[in-house]
Amino acid sequence: MVTNKKSIGLSLAVCFVVSAFLLLLVFTGPWLFELYMTSYRGFVPNGQTILYLKKVFGACFYPCAVFSAVILYSLIKLLLNIKSDEVFTLQNVKYLKTISWCCVAIALITFVGGYFYMPFMFIAMAGGFVGVLLRVLKNVMQTALELREENDLTI
Repeated sequence: MVTNKKSIGLSLAVCFVVSAFLLLLVFTGPWLFELYMTSYRGFVPNGQTILYLKKVFGACFYPCAVFSAVILYSLIKLLLNIKSDEVFTLQNVKYLKTISWCCVAIALITFVGGYFYMPFMFIAMAGGFVGVLLRVLKNVMQTALELREENDLTI
């Protein structure tokens, strides 16, 4: 059980680091995107193409950042519940459901963005896959919760 608590603690620490990184990206994302595209991809600074791609990036990144923040919040709450030995609860099922729908939303946003900037398609595929995977996990957790409630009623 001690190893499990350490693992949960590590997962929480990673979630907080990723949250800080997401907050940093919210303020520096377009600048970093332009820096990458001009330095490593050969686009002309302040050219028409880079301005177009920055608009596409912003239109996809900021809605996805909101969903990512919801995912991180729900994941932290889920991990805190598990850390306090509240595993098979209705609240945890709701957290998994929220996380999975946010992954699907990110997949849809980046899928549409992939029409304008092809690499977003890879994010869309990954987001859709993780969303489906989490739906399966949510269904497993919900079934386990129902079985536990049924067993609690049995003498």
